[in-house]
Amino acid sequence: MTSDEQRRLLVVYCGGTFGMRESGHGLAAQTNFGAELAALVREAERVIGRPVVWELAEPAEIIDSAEAGHGTALEIADIVRERAVAAAAAGSPLVGALVVHGTDTLAHSAAQAAFACADLALPIVFTGAQHPLGTAGGDAGTNFVDAFAEATADGAAGVRIVFGGRSLPAVRAVKRSSEADDAFDARRPLGEGAVLPDRAAAALAGAARSAAPRVGMLSAVPGLPPKLLEAAIDAFPDGLVLECYGAGTAPFSGERAREVLHAAGERGVPILAITRCEDGAVELPRYAVGAVLADAGVVGGADLTAEAAIAKLRALVRAGFSGAQLRALLSENLIGEQRPARADESSPDFR
Repeated sequence: MTSDEQRRLLVVYCGGTFGMRESGHGLAAQTNFGAELAALVREAERVIGRPVVWELAEPAEIIDSAEAGHGTALEIADIVRERAVAAAAAGSPLVGALVVHGTDTLAHSAAQAAFACADLALPIVFTGAQHPLGTAGGDAGTNFVDAFAEATADGAAGVRIVFGGRSLPAVRAVKRSSEADDAFDARRPLGEGAVLPDRAAAALAGAARSAAPRVGMLSAVPGLPPKLLEAAIDAFPDGLVLECYGAGTAPFSGERAREVLHAAGERGVPILAITRCEDGAVELPRYAVGAVLADAGVVGGADLTAEAAIAKLRALVRAGFSGAQLRALLSENLIGEQRPARADESSPDFR
């Protein structure tokens, strides 16, 4: 336990609706938000009944989270890591980190931080708001206080989203509403028996500040042409998530689509298949059209959310994993992000 005198909280302000103001052309993210955050900290201290030493950090750009790029979430994760390491070296370790983020890509950034910081013994709490701070009846102040309380509670390490009165595991959370104050949900339970191999943890830690891999997603729709699949692989040469139907089916069983998939495999482009269903998991061999994907080297993503799938693939690629090692790690439940693979689904063990 950390004494009250030593409690140190890192607050990372990234922008988003939480700190937006009307620009004349719609709401826009605001910089120079330190005074407002300081006032919120004082209110949070009053609510939890104890003082907390805190420090503010910001990424290079304060943005509407819809403008996030490949490296946005990784920059946030790297800031948390660097500040945590520095605080520990100075003898005043962080009790937690609180990240204020825009809601549109909050689940993406929180999931990314969960993988990029998987080795850190630190509670990291993401929050934001559906209404700008100062809006009558808005949710910004309440969400901040709730997140502050959780981040300073000496709770379990890991990344979660505190929003609308709920605390949700980042690797399972999705944004469900553009209007409701309880905008996030986690309909899939945490995967039990998660094991992060030591070598994977070390590689994730060592990848901090490395370039962000170009990883993205393509959703299957009826009539999707092979040239769009090819374009997606070209656009995301470091890794592609395929959001499939049901148990992992997609309109890619034709000759040209097979050629595209096999060519991607030969070039070493990792492809991870997930399901758009809220419940259930990918089992590529179940149907012939899914078996086409498996035959081309596509990895089944169990019941990963889209956000967790992109984050996991990007984090592992940035950490230097490829080929059989990458496939093995993608198939494993590392931090509770997916249900454990059955014996007939798993890739070769990697420890």
